[in-house]
Amino acid sequence: MVLTPINELIADSWQVDIQKLFETFANESDEINKNLYDSLYTYVLQKRQENILNYSSFVI
Repeated sequence: MVLTPINELIADSWQVDIQKLFETFANESDEINKNLYDSLYTYVLQKRQENILNYSSFVI
């Protein structure tokens, strides 16, 4: 099952339903596809974290 073309995931990580992406990863039986969905989930999550950390008003 293909959720969204990869170039759309790369363009704007906030448009991705990350919960659906994780559920697809968790329910995938094919190991190659499971690894792909895991990588996409990790990429989208990292991009979101990167965007949050780059906000000028973000303080740790």
